[in-house]
Amino acid sequence: MTRRAPRGQSFIEAMVAITVIITSISSSLALVQSSITATTNGGAQVVAANLAREGMEVVRALRDTNWLQSQSFQVGLVDAAGDKTARPLLDTATGGWSLSFAPASLTDQSSAVYVTDDGVYLQADAQPSGSVLSPYTRVVTLLPICRDEASGAERSVGGTATCESTETLVGLLVDSTVRWRGVAGRYQTLTVEERLYDWR
Repeated sequence: MTRRAPRGQSFIEAMVAITVIITSISSSLALVQSSITATTNGGAQVVAANLAREGMEVVRALRDTNWLQSQSFQVGLVDAAGDKTARPLLDTATGGWSLSFAPASLTDQSSAVYVTDDGVYLQADAQPSGSVLSPYTRVVTLLPICRDEASGAERSVGGTATCESTETLVGLLVDSTVRWRGVAGRYQTLTVEERLYDWR
């Protein structure tokens, strides 16, 4: 005698199979999306880290150039007006670097980083021809490090203050900070900090 399966059983099995397939596809898509997001974030962070490190290296190179030219280490690194925030500017014609202490912050266009057709990231007072605006901005903050002559204690000086008469300028606390708009439009920042002294 042949037994018949209930009529609705095949339908239920089909629905369960479809549910399992949809769940596995959804999980795979979520994993792919997560991987793409992580790759995008990682790439943006690598560029930001390189830009921040470059800002630091510009300051170090300017200090070393001052030594080689037998002048004070602080020439071009300390603004006469007391500004402590600068933008590293590359002169593409000469390949030389300088710091511009014109007012700038991470949130305005003056600190923008451009990308040339050759893939070079740079900052300039005006957008260079053949370049596009990148999602990055960068500023370098240079705080004087003052050493008290009597005690030998050191402090970094912010705002518009300078070293006191009993102190000597012995170096700079340098922060190179990069800001960019990441995935989902959220802004992120990355800072590299180092103390650069007047030591040869």
